[in-house]
Amino acid sequence: MDCLQIKEGKSLVRVLHAAPQIGEVDVYVDGTLVFSGLDFMEFTEYVELEEGEHTVGIYLVGTSENPVINQMFEVDEGQMYTVSATGDLNDLSLLVIKDYAEKQPSSEYSTFRVIHLSPNTPAVDLLVNGETFFEDIGFREGTSYVDVSPGTYNVKIAIGESKNVVLPLRVKLNPDRIYTIYVIDQSNRLGAIQSVDGNTYLCR
Repeated sequence: MDCLQIKEGKSLVRVLHAAPQIGEVDVYVDGTLVFSGLDFMEFTEYVELEEGEHTVGIYLVGTSENPVINQMFEVDEGQMYTVSATGDLNDLSLLVIKDYAEKQPSSEYSTFRVIHLSPNTPAVDLLVNGETFFEDIGFREGTSYVDVSPGTYNVKIAIGESKNVVLPLRVKLNPDRIYTIYVIDQSNRLGAIQSVDGNTYLCR
């Protein structure tokens, strides 16, 4: 990926489809079609948006009436955002996740955080190599970024109350990278998406 530059008065925004009960969607911003055919678990590219208020409409692919989500959000200047479609059919909404343009990668460490987007899963803990890293992450909640030594880690997602492990993962974290691990509901089981966030590639 080439370096991403944030112009004065603008921010960079991408969309994640993380609502497991709806299929492909089209994404409108302020009434204009911006992304078409976005499927579950897919990200769009980052696009520029002016600072200020914007309305995002999520429509079933090929339709332009009766959006499944229609929501306004505020864009600050000089930031990066992942806007995620979340929830089940009874509770669909956008979650606006700041990717923190000021966070910089380093050749000496890797950086990651966790965002809980599985609508039917209670609050979870995250264990790394057997040690609890994060606790009680609720649906539509996330952690701060943390810096760790680069390497491959045994990561376990456990239900917070029972401590039962519901998702074991083998996660490779490279230097010079900033990641988000999204916990999602995938075909009636828990899954995860490991995303390299755009702040990794900002030219400063």
